[in-house]
Amino acid sequence: MGRIIVGFLLGYVAGHASSVIGYILMTTYGGLHDRDGGGAMGAIFILGPALGLVGGIAGAIIAARTRKA
Repeated sequence: MGRIIVGFLLGYVAGHASSVIGYILMTTYGGLHDRDGGGAMGAIFILGPALGLVGGIAGAIIAARTRKA
């Protein structure tokens, strides 16, 4: 059970970080201009938790399936 929780937490952190890193890369190298900060808030407060949840579920599933007997 602890392995599944750790898998979920690691997946959540990786998913949330991917949205923030993606936003930073798009504004730095992609030519995206975010003058009012709405894109940053969307990446951090909307996309971050959503991708974190998806990553957390994927991490928990992977941890459950690779459990040693």
